[in-house]
Amino acid sequence: MRLLNNTKFMNPNITKILFFFSTVAITVFLSQNVAATEYKNRLSILPVENPVGWTAPYKPGDLITSILIRSISEANSFQLSPPPESPRSKPKKSRKTQLNHPAQFILKGRVLNFTPGSPPSRAQLILNIGDTIKQKAEVDVELQLINHHMGKMVAKKTFKIVSSAGTVPFDLDAAQVDMDSAQFKKSSIGRALSELNQKVNAFLLTTLHPLPLQGEIISVTPDKAEVIINIGKIHGIDFGDFFNVYSVTLKYKDPFTQKDLGDKFMRRGVIRIKDVQEGFSIAAIMAGEGFEVGELAQSRKTNPMPLNQEVHE
Repeated sequence: MRLLNNTKFMNPNITKILFFFSTVAITVFLSQNVAATEYKNRLSILPVENPVGWTAPYKPGDLITSILIRSISEANSFQLSPPPESPRSKPKKSRKTQLNHPAQFILKGRVLNFTPGSPPSRAQLILNIGDTIKQKAEVDVELQLINHHMGKMVAKKTFKIVSSAGTVPFDLDAAQVDMDSAQFKKSSIGRALSELNQKVNAFLLTTLHPLPLQGEIISVTPDKAEVIINIGKIHGIDFGDFFNVYSVTLKYKDPFTQKDLGDKFMRRGVIRIKDVQEGFSIAAIMAGEGFEVGELAQSRKTNPMPLNQEVHE
């Protein structure tokens, strides 16, 4: 008996069904790989200010700044940029003059209260019980997130952390604090700062992670067919990503009342990434014309809300 060719005599409907499910599987696979790449917003951390009238040898603002920079760098959720030399206090009227600093967001803050705990008394030291007495530590910090492009505040939050879990006293006379020392980690203020660090990182992630990635046009090709933007592979950009291009007028005012109506966004067009380098990308202009250096490029894709993070109001 001659064997039949299964492919030749296969039911056409079954062939269509198999083709459909194969297409769906490939689409899901590709979409999962695309979704795996997340954007990293550009963040700068300004030195945290010490409490008003602070006179102790160590600087709590510097200590908190160092802890945040190190932990955020290790988490690798944002692209850290050095702080601007002279932060702008008021937004300028045109975005063309704002290319002097690459950060999209700036974190600034001040220490409202820093109480590392009282040192053991003389009597406690004589009785050799100074190390066994729990020291209550408290740190209060106010933080602000500023959109550097717009010169506007994105979020503001005050953190108040209290800890009495330390087992060793904090050295109040130390000019330099070793964050990696066992004494610091086991002190109540060390534990309070560790908790503060965790809460600030969660706050940054839930606030900034879902926001669109923004960059600037830094060059337009002579034929006006392509542009270069100052975000690239280190920011999570992929080939084929789409960005909307906007011209932005800051602090748009009502000509009759002079009331601030907010920022005026005018959509100029759409670009599509065709070449990704480490810190910049080349994009083809898909829609629009007359793009200029300094105009805002904002991602169409956004990151998903991070899971298992504390929600902040």
